[in-house]
Amino acid sequence: MSLCLILRAINSVGLDPHVGFLHETSSSKNSLAYDLQEPFRFIVGLAVFSLVEKGAMDKQDFIRTETYALRLKPIGARKVTEEVNQWLNKRAKHRNKQHTWSAILLLKTRELAQYLVGKRKTVDFVSPVYEIERQDNMEIRQLILDISYVEW
Repeated sequence: MSLCLILRAINSVGLDPHVGFLHETSSSKNSLAYDLQEPFRFIVGLAVFSLVEKGAMDKQDFIRTETYALRLKPIGARKVTEEVNQWLNKRAKHRNKQHTWSAILLLKTRELAQYLVGKRKTVDFVSPVYEIERQDNMEIRQLILDISYVEW
């Protein structure tokens, strides 16, 4: 998820991005931005699954480090970023209106700010709930589980 998008939302409501609730508060870290990413982290997961299902990611999109970890090359990172942005532009119903997920992130940040100054009695990061439309089955799951380490 774009840290810039979250920082923009935080700055637009006048909160300090360095003062978080879940992540360590530090003047060198955007702790609140990391906190606000958590309820929307599923969007990144859905974007990655979408890329994999479309066959959009190739071996050339990754580099294996000396510790055998996989990292994205710039071309792979660009694919992921573009897909996440597409998912952030999908719409969901929130307060009886259709909003993009990026707009919902801004609205939720505003709700948090209003809660912190006492203008709201509650803050809700549970809704809206994203409903996943999947067409997987046990056969597909078993195919994935049967992939050898070498093929992986």
